[in-house]
Amino acid sequence: MLIRVIPLVWLIAVVAGGDGPDFSFGDMDFSMEYFKAAYNASTNCVVSPLSVRLVVAAFYQVAGATAEQSLQRAFYLPLEKSVASDNAAEFLEEIAGGSQLKIAFKAWKNQDQLSDEFATALRKILKTSPDNVRFEDNVSTANSLNRWVSEATDGKIQKFVSTGDLNSNSDLFISNVVALTASWAEKFSTSKTDRQMFAFVNGARQVDMMHETLEVLYKMDETYHAIQIPYSEESDLAMWILAPRGPSGNFETLMNSLSSGLFDDIETTAMPKVVDISLPRFQVGFNHEIKHIIQRMGYGALFSQNDFNVFKGRKSRLSDLRQSAILTVEEQGFDVAAISSSRADSPSKNIQFNVNQPFVFIIKKISTDTTIFVGHYSNYQ
Repeated sequence: MLIRVIPLVWLIAVVAGGDGPDFSFGDMDFSMEYFKAAYNASTNCVVSPLSVRLVVAAFYQVAGATAEQSLQRAFYLPLEKSVASDNAAEFLEEIAGGSQLKIAFKAWKNQDQLSDEFATALRKILKTSPDNVRFEDNVSTANSLNRWVSEATDGKIQKFVSTGDLNSNSDLFISNVVALTASWAEKFSTSKTDRQMFAFVNGARQVDMMHETLEVLYKMDETYHAIQIPYSEESDLAMWILAPRGPSGNFETLMNSLSSGLFDDIETTAMPKVVDISLPRFQVGFNHEIKHIIQRMGYGALFSQNDFNVFKGRKSRLSDLRQSAILTVEEQGFDVAAISSSRADSPSKNIQFNVNQPFVFIIKKISTDTTIFVGHYSNYQ
């Protein structure tokens, strides 16, 4: 089975106006807070809190005293800016070291000169230097931005920025793409895939259900159960799937109970078990404004503060943050539309993990214990 997460793009627009923890500190806390704030019951969702924290670490370097405190609290950043810069740069180098995970940044700015601190942060943390553009020429600039996004996502996103997003007040745009590709450590057999009913929140529908018996980490509770399915060893990735179970378990209860503490308990108490897994082949696409999510988290003041020394000689404020993601889970090289095979099995005595109702998925990098993506599959779309 192949997982493909391509692409994830977010964009930040800026308009005029002591020692600390490792960058992985607070990763799950922020990831759960961000995911729950992004949750929309009427649609499926996939987000990458990691990409948000990485770019914020660059803006943290030029934040004034007021914005600095808000960024520390909201994004779990070290007290010392130099520590945050070093940690983020090292973290990005480590997490992007393999061929399975790609993280790329690109910046565009007007003709004004960046402050030395921010230019250094872009080079050191995000590994990029900005191209000069004329934002008032919104057609040409939008084409330039969209061309980079299309190339970085192998054509999966053709138009991310519209001409209406750009005007003479725009000073700086930064885009980011996060993509990963990895095969399961033990693949699901396509011959076992069949059509089954899935209880979406907006009505039951048939889906292509994949089946395999695997030894995986498994955790069972009164209202939910969870498994970790590892990808190939060289990818250093794994997917956790949390699904409701029992008469009192449902998706809303699961979403409400999600926290870093709950997930820490799952990771530390899950045990190796032989499990009969039934998991739908699925795709989740989700577009959202990061600004709105951060506002729901209680840090909307960040967008009203002219407290960032992005350019020399004047202050700027954060104006707009966006993210777009597409996640696909499927058998490698298999045509989704052609799945219609039937299946007949003998009764099994193994643990059953039959995911036929909405669930939460979390994709992590194992060696750094880092959350790459968080999402849920709950609606028929």
